[in-house]
Amino acid sequence: MKRVAKSVIPMHPFNSFLNLNRFFKLSRKVCLLSAVGFTPVVASAANPALGLLDVYQLAVTQDAQLAQARAQYQAEQQNYATAKAELLPKIQADASYFVADSDQNNSDVTTRDVSLTLNQPIYKHESWAGFELVKHSLETSDYRLQSAEQELILRVTESYFNALLAQKTLQLFKAKEKADLSQLERAEASAEVGLASRVDVLQAKSSYDLSKSERINAENGLDISLEQLMKLTGQPVHALKAFPVKVILPEVNINLTELEALAEKDNLNVKLSLSQQHTADSEIDVQKGGYWPSVNFQAKLSDTDYSDFNAGASFQDNQRTSVGVTVSLPLYSGGGTSSKVSAARYQLVAAKEALRNSQEEARLNVRLQARNLERGGSLVAALQEAVNSNDAFVEAAEEGYNVGLKSLLEVLSARSNQTAARKNLVEAMHNQVLHKLRLESAIGDLNTDDLKAFDRLLQASEVIRVDEPVK
Repeated sequence: MKRVAKSVIPMHPFNSFLNLNRFFKLSRKVCLLSAVGFTPVVASAANPALGLLDVYQLAVTQDAQLAQARAQYQAEQQNYATAKAELLPKIQADASYFVADSDQNNSDVTTRDVSLTLNQPIYKHESWAGFELVKHSLETSDYRLQSAEQELILRVTESYFNALLAQKTLQLFKAKEKADLSQLERAEASAEVGLASRVDVLQAKSSYDLSKSERINAENGLDISLEQLMKLTGQPVHALKAFPVKVILPEVNINLTELEALAEKDNLNVKLSLSQQHTADSEIDVQKGGYWPSVNFQAKLSDTDYSDFNAGASFQDNQRTSVGVTVSLPLYSGGGTSSKVSAARYQLVAAKEALRNSQEEARLNVRLQARNLERGGSLVAALQEAVNSNDAFVEAAEEGYNVGLKSLLEVLSARSNQTAARKNLVEAMHNQVLHKLRLESAIGDLNTDDLKAFDRLLQASEVIRVDEPVK
């Protein structure tokens, strides 16, 4: 078999071009790998990756707004006990000790008196109406507590995905900065051998400087989002679980007619407004109590002792028992009762209008979230295609630039579009989760089961260090 001797290419400008071409191909592979992301820092046992439920469970014990709603509800429970006490009997013990010193010796008297009194309201309109009012107030406070629980789920989810998006944004901008730095070095090397112009170098330098500023801004955004998340959890969060790249989010069957009917009836703001309307109606009844008589039953036992006086028929120790009924009828209060009743009636009108507004807001919110979900599904699919096409275009632009068919500006623009497409896809996926939860909240059916459905789709994510240098 005849051996063919390998030709040796002499040191020639064309030889330099071949070396640079190999360098370009190798650099392009590096850029494509770096565009996917840096080598992940896997979450350790000391800093485990937290999921949605993990963060929510921490927030339940830490969140100040939820704690405030709980305290308000507990205070309202005490008001219920106070109103109930107005309907129950009251027992009162009294004691007195008096010394009367007179110029006349036969008038010096020391008196000791002890009494026990029982008062039982038989009919007092304000007390009975007030008891009904407090029951509605307790119901209102309960709806406020439920609303605070739903709001916490939404706030946790929003902060969670804001942190994930900030983490992914930083990762993408670090990758873009690294790729742009490599592009700058390639442009400078090409310019040295006359294969690139000074304009190419300036373009690469401009893109690299912009990427560096975007990375710095992303670091700050991640810091802020983690601080907001720490406010909810009460402790630093080092790693979060994220959706895998090809996650399939649960589909939602949307029937606007049914959803609007549910929202108009079960939305917590609607229930809260309806309860406030009942409270305003009861307040009118309370104020009308100023027109009605009060009837009370009273029983009293008293024991009186006298001493230090000359014996006389006018001072004798005695025990007395009295039982009776008192009736009090208000005749004139200067028009105060009428004005209070009128004010309460206007408050009822305001409460009815607030209920109507809550129902309209609930129906509107359902329609908006339903449309967001429908459009969001299409947006996620479109962005997934955009990511694939932008990845392919970046590779084609790199190859075209290497053979002189594409300009450096086109390569840099393609890489920027690639970064934006990846970022937008992550954001759109997160928004789909938020739209679903907000729709459940609009119909009054948001609970931790909804979090579990998405928490099962999350996987352990890489830990992004803000101080990680760009290599």
